[in-house]
Amino acid sequence: MSKMQSADVVRRDMSTALLSLSQVLANTNGIVVNPDVLKSSANTVKREAKGDTWEYQVVGLLLRVDTPQNTLPVDCASPLTVQFDLDMKGVCNADPVDEVTHLVLEIVITSETGDHVCAWHLDRHIEGGSSTEAHPLYHLQHGGHAMKEHSEYLGRSLLLPAPRMGCPPFDAVLAIDFVLSNFAGDCWHNLRDEPTYLRLLQESQKRFWKPYWSKLASWWEQGPRDEKSIAALWPHLV
Repeated sequence: MSKMQSADVVRRDMSTALLSLSQVLANTNGIVVNPDVLKSSANTVKREAKGDTWEYQVVGLLLRVDTPQNTLPVDCASPLTVQFDLDMKGVCNADPVDEVTHLVLEIVITSETGDHVCAWHLDRHIEGGSSTEAHPLYHLQHGGHAMKEHSEYLGRSLLLPAPRMGCPPFDAVLAIDFVLSNFAGDCWHNLRDEPTYLRLLQESQKRFWKPYWSKLASWWEQGPRDEKSIAALWPHLV
């Protein structure tokens, strides 16, 4: 097991990464409208958390993107605004898979006129309750809480809380990369030629994705396994 980092070092590194990400996203030709939001996020890393914990929020990060092909309705006004809000917390000296203790990502997409709205929601499941449906520890679902205020204007659309699609945890770097890859492909490919952006991705993937996928892969390894915690990550495993 690798040596644990002190909480101060973890928070410092997260803050520095958010500042670097802000600087890189400032060169996206207006795709990311307000990258300076991430500077406020960097400040919260050091200001909010105490002890062995870390936390930060990204509030109101905006992207302006072209309407994708095959969008319905066909007269959806372009460009689209993608609003990105992230709230996450964690513990430094913990099992890497359980480092994140709280994660809520809201992605809300609106048309130029504001007449059409779509949303996606990713969170860390809160254990408890009487639901018998599958709840992967980290899951992505269409709709989510952001659509409640629009419930009277859905027409013939039906929004369900299911399916909840299992996925690895996202920090700000990974979540922004995910959004860009789906809504601004040219910008995403250009950023992947930026050494700083690639380094930030590699560091976040190593911190948050490597333990997650390694834990899941251990399900098929020989010898004893932590069935309860692995099943929490992906309850469909048998």
